[in-house]
Amino acid sequence: MSTEVSANVLKAYLANDLGIRKLDENQARKYDIDTDKYTEVDIDENGIDIDEILQDNDLYAQFATMYVEEQDKKAEAKSADKEKEEDVKVKDKGESKA
Repeated sequence: MSTEVSANVLKAYLANDLGIRKLDENQARKYDIDTDKYTEVDIDENGIDIDEILQDNDLYAQFATMYVEEQDKKAEAKSADKEKEEDVKVKDKGESKA
């Protein structure tokens, strides 16, 4: 499921939403990336850029999962807001008839 996120969508998410241009060790810890995995991908020891993240299956899957979870949270919040709005409309209709 998580790897169904297209590379372009994931690239935009990394750059725009997470603010990642190059993933450094501190950011890697923040996103629970295993230190060994980070070292394995960071060959030049200069940080991991977005293209390197997209080329590594494990990192791709990890960030894609984060993206999907965030989209699900946004959808749930929208749904809850819409439900509240509908409840208010129903309440208003009931009060206007009384």
